Amino acid sequence: MRDALAAVAGEHGMPLTQAEALEMLALSEVVTRKAGYGRQSMVRAARDAGASWTQIGAALGTTKQSAWEAYNRWAEEQARA
Repeated sequence: MRDALAAVAGEHGMPLTQAEALEMLALSEVVTRKAGYGRQSMVRAARDAGASWTQIGAALGTTKQSAWEAYNRWAEEQARA
């Protein structure tokens, strides 16, 4: 994100204003949340297709335990919401 902000500032030759920085921050939060939802949706799809937690962890660049915990934490949050 820092590189994206630097690129935006570089295009105009001026740093972002406070309002622009806050707008970019809010936008990045929405993108992060949506990406997280998409990631968990793909984890669910991989599991439905028969992928193991070891395979999912490898695809995510993490351990099977980490992948399983992240997915279950997300599922519990969704159930509460």
